[in-house]
Parts: sequence; structure tokens; C-alpha cells
Amino acid sequence: MNASESSGPRIGVQLNPGFGSRVGDDLPGVLADVRQAGFDGVEAGLLFDGDPQAAGGILSGHGLVQWSLHTGYRPGYEVAREVEYLSELGGKFIVLSGVGSHEEESGIRPFEEAADALNQAGELCRDAGLTFCYHNHGWEFREIGGVSGLDRLMELTDPALVRICVDVFWAQYGGRDPLELIQRYIDRLAFVHMKDLKYTGPEPRPAGVLSPLFPRLPLNGQAEYVELGLGEVDLPGVWDLIAPTNPEWLVYEQDESTLPPEQAAAISRRYLKERFGI
Repeated sequence: MNASESSGPRIGVQLNPGFGSRVGDDLPGVLADVRQAGFDGVEAGLLFDGDPQAAGGILSGHGLVQWSLHTGYRPGYEVAREVEYLSELGGKFIVLSGVGSHEEESGIRPFEEAADALNQAGELCRDAGLTFCYHNHGWEFREIGGVSGLDRLMELTDPALVRICVDVFWAQYGGRDPLELIQRYIDRLAFVHMKDLKYTGPEPRPAGVLSPLFPRLPLNGQAEYVELGLGEVDLPGVWDLIAPTNPEWLVYEQDESTLPPEQAAAISRRYLKERFGI
């Protein structure tokens, strides 16, 4: 029984960057691998350059859905094109990340300046029947004057318009307890990125955000992305917190692996089934 046939959430996989150039070069093959691994859907950007008919056709042909669309914050950010695309696909969540990226010298200001744009995007999503949420990486947990960028962003945005997609890997990388973060924002939680981390840096382990402050790929010897259940993130604790909320959607993400991505995805999907029954 897959998640869509049970009372549990649908389980998706984030396509980028884990599947790399294959997403552009061989999307049908990627989707076949995703379905073979037992996933119900994907999180991605605008597939087929934002053509929802083409995207919907290939997704449905593989028995998959795109319930979340991940996009990046940028100057002049607006969300209308993503809303139109995901609405036609019958999706649920528009996920934004990137506020304050590579702006360490600016302190808390980028988060304060972004709040209005996020509220406006959230309003447009709400009016279209979608949920808008912010996805954390690691840099948002650096504290300036005793407050983190993420907490300031959440403080300045409307809970009815802007929810949160908690990436538990990046919370751990940012020196924040993923369970504490989920508990703090449980009433604003849209869904969770299940993702596992193995620390590989020097001992004693530094407190707070691991260095460098703004990593993506690679993690410069500080940590590794690993298949679910093979790292240090308390994934059972995460599930215990979110299961009572009856989540509709859960996304596995692994930016890179020593294994081919389809094998890594299959291992992580099996972990979710065997450990949590979802």
C-alpha cells in the first residue's frame, strides 16, 4: 500500500539538486525511477518551462503529482507565474527559500526587508487556494542581537499567509534543534523536508551554524548528505511531532549521494515505510 492509499501523507521527492542534470535531460527516466522507488510525487520548479499541460501529462503518465513547487527569493520577487502553473496542476504548496543568502554583512536587515514581499505572495497563494511557505537553509539560524533571521522573518510575516516548510537537515546544520524548531512553529507548519546529516568536521564540534555560513554543494568537509536513517537527525522524533497533525505531504530530499540518486531515493523511501509505516 502506498501513502496515497493509506491514512498517511503522500510522500514526495525533491528533484533538484539530487537528480542533477537528468531532470533536464531525461525527466521521463527520472520520474520512472521515482515511481519505482515508491514515491507518490515530486517537488520541483517550473517543469517544461512552466507549461502545466506538458508537466501534468508526463507526471500523470507515471502516476505522480507535483504537490509542491520550490522557488528562490530574488529582488523584485513575485509569485504569479508559479501560482498559475501549480494551480493548473492541482498542486498544494509554493515553497520559497533564499532570503538573506550570502548577505552575512547585512545582518538581520534582509529578513526584515523581505517580509512584505512574502506577505504579498502568501496572499496571492491563499486567494488561489494554495499554501505559501518559507523553507529554511542553514544561514537563517545565525543570531544577530539574540534573534535569528528565520525567527525575525516569521515574526514579521502573517501566520495566515506565510507558513514554514522545515528542512530538518539545514536546521541541524544551522545549530538549531529540529524538534525545537518544529514545536515552535507547529501551528504554522506546512510540511517537512525529511533529510539526514552526518557530521564530518573537526572535533570539538563548533556550536551554531557549521562553517561555511552559506554552503550548498559541497559542504566543504563539515558534513555529508546521507540517506534517511543513516545520519544524526532525530527523524523518529520529527515524525512523532508531525504525525498528530495528519500531514498531507512529506518530502524526502538529498542534495547529493555517493550512490546513484535513484538508489539513494529507494533506500530513503524504504526507511520511511519500514520505520514509520508511511
